[in-house]
Amino acid sequence: MTAGGPEREAASSQERFAEVAAAYRRSPFHQDPVALEAFLAVAELAPPHRVLDVATGAGHVAVAAAPRVATVVGVDITEQMLEQARDLAAEREVRNVEFVPGDAERLPFPDQSFDRVLVRAAPHHFRNLARACAESFRVLRPGGVFAVCDTSPPPIVRDWLEYVEVRRDPSHVRARVLEEWRALLTAIGFAVEHAERVEQEWDVLAWFGLMRVPEPVVRELLDYYDTAPQAVRGAILPQWREDRFYHRYWHATVRARRPLPGGR
Repeated sequence: MTAGGPEREAASSQERFAEVAAAYRRSPFHQDPVALEAFLAVAELAPPHRVLDVATGAGHVAVAAAPRVATVVGVDITEQMLEQARDLAAEREVRNVEFVPGDAERLPFPDQSFDRVLVRAAPHHFRNLARACAESFRVLRPGGVFAVCDTSPPPIVRDWLEYVEVRRDPSHVRARVLEEWRALLTAIGFAVEHAERVEQEWDVLAWFGLMRVPEPVVRELLDYYDTAPQAVRGAILPQWREDRFYHRYWHATVRARRPLPGGR
C-alpha cells in the first residue's frame, strides 16, 4: 500500500474528525431531537431489537435509539468520536448502548446479528459505499431494516455543490441522489420501502465552522456561490440575513429491508 493510498486517506480522515469530535457532540444538526425522531420513525424500531449504528460519530443516533430497543452498538473508525459518544451516553444515563471501534466497510460483527442497522450523516464519507451497504446487509437478520439519512441534493445541484463539500471537508467522497440510493440498495439485494428527499434551510457559516474551515477558504467558497448558474441559484436560494448566509440543503431518508427467505 502506497503512502497516498486508501490507508493514508482513511488515516487522514480520522485525524480531521479527531480534531472536531467535541464540536460534533455539540452540533445543532446532529443533536436535533426533531430530526432524530423523524429518522428513528423511518427505522421502525421495536423493544426486542438489537440495533447497530454505523459511523456513530458522537453517538446521537445510538443514544436516541437506546430507550426504544433492547440493545444498541455504535461503531466508528475514530476513537475520539467514540469517547464523545460514551460521554453522551453517560450524561443521558443510557446503559444499554456500547461503542466499539470499526470500519463501515469491514464491520466487526457476525452475519445476521442485528435487527436494525442505522447510518445518519455519514455515507458521503465512505470510500466504497457499495461495500459498506453490503456489509450492513450482511449483518442484518432477514426481515431487518437498514435506515439511512445522508446528504442528497437534487441532480441539478449535486455536481455543483460537490466542490463546496470537498473544500469544506476533504473526507467528503460523494453525495448520492435519491435515484442512486434506490439503484445501489436494490442491486445489493435490499427491498427499498421508503425513499424521500427532505429539504431544510442550512446555516452555511455554522456548517463551515463545524469543520474549522480556514477563513481564506470560507471567502473562496462564498465567492464560488456568487458564480452559481441560475438554475443552481434557483434551487438553493442563497441569501444573507444580517451576518448569516443560508441556502437550501437536502437529506435523503431511506428505509430498505433485507428480504425474508423466499422473497417475503
